[in-house]
Amino acid sequence: MRRGWAYRFEEVPWPEIATRFHDFAARHPDFQHMAAIVDSVLACDGASRLAGLTSMHDLVVAARPIPDEPPVEVVIVRSPSSGRVGPGGVLIEHRSTSGRDDVITRPSEEAIPLFWRFMIEKFGVAPVR
Repeated sequence: MRRGWAYRFEEVPWPEIATRFHDFAARHPDFQHMAAIVDSVLACDGASRLAGLTSMHDLVVAARPIPDEPPVEVVIVRSPSSGRVGPGGVLIEHRSTSGRDDVITRPSEEAIPLFWRFMIEKFGVAPVR
């Protein structure tokens, strides 16, 4: 049982996260779905309702407002280099403060709908188109 993100949530602006994942995707095509998720956050008014940071090559997302102190309820999109999912796959993990974590692995083509499913179910944040 993890009980959320155990560290202070040091938010990174979404455009910086986008640049980082687009740079990874340019060098490593297996990261394309990570860049696409961030693009979706920016396109669907997610940046005003979600905060993000990167942990190595993973994307960590929390709902706003972010608690000042840990633990913080987060959703983590695991990158292909995480060792938790292979090429062509996406693993999305919810770390709750209650300990009722949730992990789903799917083909990377399903990354964006799966990401928004987690945002809706865990944080009540739906994409605005």
